[in-house]
Amino acid sequence: MTSDDLRIGLLLLVTGIFTSCKHSNIEIHGHRGCRGYWPENSIYGMIAALQMDVDALEMDVVVTSDLQVILSHEPFFQHEICLDPNGNRIYESTQEAYNIYEFTYEQVKKTKCGTYPHPRFPLQKQREYFKPKLSDVIDTVEVFAKNKGKKFYYNIEIKARDEWEGIFHPDYRAFADLVAGVIYRHKIVDRCLVQSFHLPTLQYLRQAHPALRLALLIDADEKPSEKLDMLGFLPDVMSPHYSHILPQWVKFCNSRRIKLIPWTVNDIPTALKLIKMGVHGIITDYPDSIARATGR
Repeated sequence: MTSDDLRIGLLLLVTGIFTSCKHSNIEIHGHRGCRGYWPENSIYGMIAALQMDVDALEMDVVVTSDLQVILSHEPFFQHEICLDPNGNRIYESTQEAYNIYEFTYEQVKKTKCGTYPHPRFPLQKQREYFKPKLSDVIDTVEVFAKNKGKKFYYNIEIKARDEWEGIFHPDYRAFADLVAGVIYRHKIVDRCLVQSFHLPTLQYLRQAHPALRLALLIDADEKPSEKLDMLGFLPDVMSPHYSHILPQWVKFCNSRRIKLIPWTVNDIPTALKLIKMGVHGIITDYPDSIARATGR
């Protein structure tokens, strides 16, 4: 998020000046929970996002050495948000040495994150936590949602790359099977979307786990048409970087019943522009701001 985006977001939060147009049918996905306010991919953040009435909890998963699926955006302990196992700060130049795929889950639980302010999210609360198992996150939020009568679904990103295979994660098929297994065991297939930038992962899931809904993630420097062609099938959802959204893509997705849900939109003017163009949802670090701006 740029400094201008933050300035606009803070202004809107403080003054409560929101556009009055109604777009209550737009899906709001809490990015990594609600990263603008709570540490990312934490149970705290997921619960807070549900309290903001998100339609989906967006989260990232990686794998430990004992093949536990846990929430983390990187397959290592990232220097901005985590300490090393001895409680010391991690430096960007050495962060990849703290490879989660070389840690057991018991070791992961001893490595703390969220202990100091996030340099790019000044509204984020400090709350120490360890990276949780996907299964524990599901168990916790399901109980909370049931007690509060909230309806939502999961948007789970598999963090796989060709160059990471065998180093930061197992074979992508084994990785996908592990994630699918958690989804099956918790009986959330009908309330789950699995997304990835990694084409082989999506292609394997399509073949091996056809019951799962799939989302194609598209990076800012990728060409949507080329990536879709390389995928070889129409996904349930296309999630490009918001800069890719053009009227022709809205028309394309509508004609094929594909949801178009861009990432990651943190300022109100951009969100409202995209919604006016016809996107079906918004992935955001500030779900409450987007909800209020759309009249929810």
